[in-house]
Amino acid sequence: MQYDLLSRLKNETAECHTRLENALDLMRLEWSREDYVALLEGFYGYVAPWEDAVATFLPERLRDFFEERRKASLLASDLALLSGDNDRASSVTKIEQLPAMDGIGRVFGSMYVMEGSTLGGRFIAPHVAALFGLQSGSGNAYFEAYGLRTGSMWKAFRETASANVPPEQHDEAVDAAIATFDGLHGWLGEVRTSCGATA
Repeated sequence: MQYDLLSRLKNETAECHTRLENALDLMRLEWSREDYVALLEGFYGYVAPWEDAVATFLPERLRDFFEERRKASLLASDLALLSGDNDRASSVTKIEQLPAMDGIGRVFGSMYVMEGSTLGGRFIAPHVAALFGLQSGSGNAYFEAYGLRTGSMWKAFRETASANVPPEQHDEAVDAAIATFDGLHGWLGEVRTSCGATA
C-alpha cells in the first residue's frame, strides 16, 4: 500500500532529514557566491555518480520514468553560468562510495531522498535567486528542478514507488533512504556523524 511505504520512509528518515537540512542551512541570509558555487559542486559530485548508479540497477521498464528525473545536467549548467567555465563540472570531485542499490526497494528508497529534495527546492530556488541576482532557471536550475510540475512529479514518484516496491522490500527501501541521507550529510556537511540505522 502507498501509505505504508511512503509513511515509513517519511517517519523513519525524519531525524536524518532534519540533520541534513540543519547542516546545510540553505535558507540562510548570509551566504557568499563562492560558498554557493562550492555547494553546487558538492551536489554535482554526488548526484552525477548517483544517477549513473540508479540507471544501472533500475529495470528497463522504468528507464523513461527515471531519465526525466535526472538533474546532474542542471547542476552542470548552473556551475557553467556561475563560474564562466563551461567545463567546470568535469573537474568536480565525485563521490566513490554510494548506498547499495542492488534491488528495486533500495533504488526507490534512495530515490525518495533525491526526489523529495525537489519539494524544498521550491523555496530554495527563489531564495538563492534573490541573494545572488539570478534569473529563474539560470544559476538555480537544480533547485528549481521541475518548476510548476513539482507537485505532479512527486505524486507520480510516490505512485510508482508504491506500485513497484513489494512489501518484503520495504525494510530495504528505508535502509537505503537513511544511507542516502547519511551519505549526503557526510559528503556535503561539516559534521560527519552517522544518522543511525532503522529500528
